Amino acid sequence: MAKKKRLVLQHLEDISWRVLEEYPNVVQQMIRRKSGVYALYRKQSLYYVGLASNLMGRLKTHLKDRHHGSWDRFSVYLTIHDDHMKELESLLLRIVNPSGNKVIGKFTDSDNLSLPLNQHMKDADADRRALMIGGQVARRRCRTKTKQGKGTKNLSGIFDRRIALKASHLGREFRASLRKDGSIGFNNKVYDSPTGAAKEAIGRTRNGWSFWRYRNTKGKWVKLRELRK
Repeated sequence: MAKKKRLVLQHLEDISWRVLEEYPNVVQQMIRRKSGVYALYRKQSLYYVGLASNLMGRLKTHLKDRHHGSWDRFSVYLTIHDDHMKELESLLLRIVNPSGNKVIGKFTDSDNLSLPLNQHMKDADADRRALMIGGQVARRRCRTKTKQGKGTKNLSGIFDRRIALKASHLGREFRASLRKDGSIGFNNKVYDSPTGAAKEAIGRTRNGWSFWRYRNTKGKWVKLRELRK
């Protein structure tokens, strides 16, 4: 078994600040010129989180700067030199939001999913209402989704259960299923579009919307593209 790579190499936790003043040489030998993450505490509560390439130097600075007297214990975590360390610090700051940190952590290039979440919630609500009301409302919702979405978004939430699909090609019969999340189950695999499943079935690209058929409300097997009308 391959040995797992370590992020944290050594650590000291819950140490009194007095150790830095009364045993500076001892601590210095252990953490001088070593990088990592450190945390300052005040009465057992997290006060400040930071990242430093020289942990000893940074801790000594905090004994004299604006944080002087605001913390009584500290922890240090010596880490490997890693490109993700800065974002790790930002992640910690955003989660714990220590009172001593003035700046909240920032990510280099991370997408905020709040707006997409809001849209997905709206879509889920619209799907649920359409399924409950049925009739013209359900048909209108179905047309909207199949025309505007891509991949599994085309068919997601249209049905409240798995729907059987079938197709034929050169005398061969194929069976598949449309899942509630909009994906297509075929030959023990899951595909994100009707066309992807059709290509797997016949070995070449074929419009899955005209290839696969489903049983409509009248009991007739019609092409999947009928959902778009």
